[in-house]
Amino acid sequence: MPEPTLRFPVTCPACALESLSEMSIAVIANALLTGKGIRLHSSCHNHYWTATFVEREELRKSLALLQIESTTHQARSQPPRFDAVG
Repeated sequence: MPEPTLRFPVTCPACALESLSEMSIAVIANALLTGKGIRLHSSCHNHYWTATFVEREELRKSLALLQIESTTHQARSQPPRFDAVG
């Protein structure tokens, strides 16, 4: 089974062109939890850089939304529970 990934927009520091990047959710979560740098990439200039504070916060928000959507989806997919009353 492939590792879950997150697709997110990045803005190239060289030309300000926005494009999509993709990274393992586990790698992002680990970097955010441990304070390690997150390497971002823009394909337009084949440019790599370390995510800024703002970019890290956007990734943090994206992961939080994934958790909320995942929990909401699971709750909706479970059949309703009826408890017998006395």
